[in-house]
Amino acid sequence: MLTMSTQIPTPYRGAVRSLVKAHPDWQAFITAKGKLSAQALNAELIEFALKHAALTAQIEAVLGAPATSEPEPMTEDETPDTWLAGPAGTGMVSMPDAATVYDADSVLADVDQFLSPLVRGKIIEGLAPVIDAANRGPVERIVEVERIVEVAPGEAPRPSAAPKARRDKRVTFRTLFPSKRADMWRDAPLTLWTGVRAPAVDPHYVVDHEQMATLMTAIENGENVWLTGDPGTGKSTMPEQMAAHLGRPFVALGMTKQTEVEKLEGGTGLRNGSTIWEDGALVQAMRQPGTIILIDEMTFAPAGVQAIWQLVCGESRTLTLQTGEVVKAADGVGFVVADNTNGTGNSSGLFEGTNISNVALVTRFARMIHVDYPSAKAEAEALANHTACPIAAARHLVDFVGQARRMPTLAGVVLSLRQMVAFVRMVQNGFSAKNAFVATISSRMPATERATIEALAILTWTDTFEALVHSKPVPATPSNSAAANAFADSANY
Repeated sequence: MLTMSTQIPTPYRGAVRSLVKAHPDWQAFITAKGKLSAQALNAELIEFALKHAALTAQIEAVLGAPATSEPEPMTEDETPDTWLAGPAGTGMVSMPDAATVYDADSVLADVDQFLSPLVRGKIIEGLAPVIDAANRGPVERIVEVERIVEVAPGEAPRPSAAPKARRDKRVTFRTLFPSKRADMWRDAPLTLWTGVRAPAVDPHYVVDHEQMATLMTAIENGENVWLTGDPGTGKSTMPEQMAAHLGRPFVALGMTKQTEVEKLEGGTGLRNGSTIWEDGALVQAMRQPGTIILIDEMTFAPAGVQAIWQLVCGESRTLTLQTGEVVKAADGVGFVVADNTNGTGNSSGLFEGTNISNVALVTRFARMIHVDYPSAKAEAEALANHTACPIAAARHLVDFVGQARRMPTLAGVVLSLRQMVAFVRMVQNGFSAKNAFVATISSRMPATERATIEALAILTWTDTFEALVHSKPVPATPSNSAAANAFADSANY
């Protein structure tokens, strides 16, 4: 009978771990203990199994069957005594016979007399993949290997020759973003990359030169960067445009409360009847030289997932997979966080659902940049560039949005350049400014904030903005009217 004092002999550990990890509740159980699945000890495997009667029966059946799996290596938390303890009362371990073949009848032989046909059928069904894997032998590991393939002139590259980014020439920040200003950081050297398709350069993106240089030089030095700021300020766009200008691959990994370690790390799967290892999204990106890996909304991730990032963002930049393989980030891989908070929690009350990050994780990011909205002048120019609307219309809209962002009753409401672009384009399509405002901006807000901003907008929206965007004469607005007071052009252009 399986109890908390039961020792799992070395030859049986592979089969027991496979049973436990296949259970849908396992990941939540081990994450709650602050561990990765691969770090689970005997006691934790048994503790979990005893919570599930069907799983307990499966493990007892495995422990009563001949062993065929290879012993697993010890973890730092397990002692030789734990690993070498055999079945109770024997004081020894029977080593596996390579010629042994599993079948359901032999596995259940010792307990068959206690099982009803229905229960027996369910156990056989549950054991089927374990028996199949045991009879197939060890897990096959598929690793993508960079190869140099000679291609004849004019011949297309073979599909097996996966392209890899590689370092190219060196330039300065001033070369990428020309300026006559004398700041020393504008002459900082940066590496361009080639060999793969990078994100497209957005000609309308408004670059804050000092913030972009702070980001680029950190990545050039092999340092990680944490971007923090309000929603809609362009935190996610900045590292993407950095990758675009430098010719680097770019991968964005969004974190949520439901993000699982296996989605990032990988796991075993079946392909053509064989059990193989399949890399997760993070491991795939880590294997690609020069890749910029964006971790979007880090503080939404559960503790077990943040622990993964703490490992890969450390000095060694490595991650040990369940297979025992140690994956080291390829040459030039850079990590950037984009988060509404700075990792210390939701003190403002505006970002519900975020977690406090371990200080050891946050300090792995050498530079923290607070990203704010662009200046009114820069934002208006960007809006006019994106939509080809008259600059007067762009300024009018940016003034309104700037005023709304400063209102305490609208704190935490997202009013981004992307939303303004969508609004202008809808008006250009012939819709009224009022309807376009609701469809592209206010409809996604909570009821109170929506009522506030719509009341503010309606004072000037219908006549003034539509006239400006269609290049028509603007109706006169008395200086003492509610509209004039609610929509004052205070920005300097």
